[in-house]
Amino acid sequence: MQNILFLGGAGFIGSNLIHAFVSDNQYRIFVFEPTFANICRLSDIDNRITIIRGSIADFDLLKCVIEDHRINLVVHLVSTLIPNSTYEDFKREFENVVFPTSRLMELCADKDVAFIYFSSGGTVYGNSAIGTKFCEEDKLSPISYYGLTKQMIESNILFENRRRNLKYLIIRPSNPYGVGQSLNANQGFIAVSLGKIIAGKPIEVWGDGSIIRDYIFINDLSNTFYKLIKNGINNEIVNIGSGYGYSINDIIEMFHNFIDIPFEVKYTDSRNVDVNSMILDISKLKSLIDIQQTSLEDGMRQFYYNIGGK
Repeated sequence: MQNILFLGGAGFIGSNLIHAFVSDNQYRIFVFEPTFANICRLSDIDNRITIIRGSIADFDLLKCVIEDHRINLVVHLVSTLIPNSTYEDFKREFENVVFPTSRLMELCADKDVAFIYFSSGGTVYGNSAIGTKFCEEDKLSPISYYGLTKQMIESNILFENRRRNLKYLIIRPSNPYGVGQSLNANQGFIAVSLGKIIAGKPIEVWGDGSIIRDYIFINDLSNTFYKLIKNGINNEIVNIGSGYGYSINDIIEMFHNFIDIPFEVKYTDSRNVDVNSMILDISKLKSLIDIQQTSLEDGMRQFYYNIGGK
């Protein structure tokens, strides 16, 4: 039996990851969330998990949780930033997330607890030539505070591994989409666009729609992560994506293939925090586990019908 503590587990990614584990009786799941956090995405399994309320800045509370529940793995998904966050947002993130996370890593090293961190394959690598794929050994050159923060925590993890033999796994996911993702947020192009279409509002595109991203269906991300943990993969940095790139305009064209509702697209000025192309090389992932992938259009179609699309 392994006891897993998910920090930020009630969000879009975390809740889907947890659903991949609850049917396996080899794991006991604990979810650590702020008092104000909405945990509705976990309501269908709330009798199979333990919810703990608190702040990751409360080191004493986290220490008690890890010791009292004999936690074996900590999965860190906490972030308050998005790619267009400001410097003021970055300062708050450093105080409320980055520094507390550093203390938590030391605790995990002391207690021989594995530390699993969800970084960002979409922002830590920075810009690249169109069609180039990023592999885990490539230089990190983020161009947003969101990506910079992820890089800082990654560097701290590797430091604690060298210094105190912290067991770790760094996950760099591409752009996940699917059930549970907010249709009214300010990130997640596929989800936000579907929300606009259903509401009869125009899709907003920053730039000319040519920027390229690697997308992964949330079910595939969750199942892949489960297999990595089940197979005991540690002390690795792993990209999780599709290995394929699609432009914003490609996605809009796919919408037309399965959505009968007419919709408008408005192109606005591009943003300097958006990389021009991001495709992940998943060769390492394939060498570690067997993976299954849902095609982008099939995944989008499933997402659309699940949220009530017709």
